Amino acid sequence: MATHGTENAVQAEIYAVQLAECLKAGLHGLYVIHKDWGSLVGIEWLHSSEKRMDFYRYTESELYRMAHTALAGLVDRGKTHGLTVTSSIRVGGLEEAIAEEAAAVQADLIVIGSSGGRRSKEYRAKVSLNTLVKKTPCSVLRIKSEAGQHSREIVKTA
Repeated sequence: MATHGTENAVQAEIYAVQLAECLKAGLHGLYVIHKDWGSLVGIEWLHSSEKRMDFYRYTESELYRMAHTALAGLVDRGKTHGLTVTSSIRVGGLEEAIAEEAAAVQADLIVIGSSGGRRSKEYRAKVSLNTLVKKTPCSVLRIKSEAGQHSREIVKTA
């Protein structure tokens, strides 16, 4: 389950937990911090390198805090269904990190939420489904959430 804690991702998490429970399968959560987040700290008002590094470290710690919070939500959802959920955080390109993690944990299925129309307040990039399905070693299931309606779409079968 690739997640980032937004509303649509949480809807996909709920489905992934229910699916894992029905199939008596394991569940692994992944949060990807996009590799380009560091380009945001080149803000011009940060003239001194010391201030820039302080801001960089603060931003990095906040990104990891958000990742841990999102993954803790998934782990808690899994616990309510009697599942043990493992999780990890990767820094990298979104599609590459998801595909690499799926291979590393020998995933049979990747579950992701749709990006929806609204962007989150934090810096998060969108996953390119076309790129993701070319790189993944297994099937991809996208949970689409629009206007309170949820649908499931198998984007790729292994």
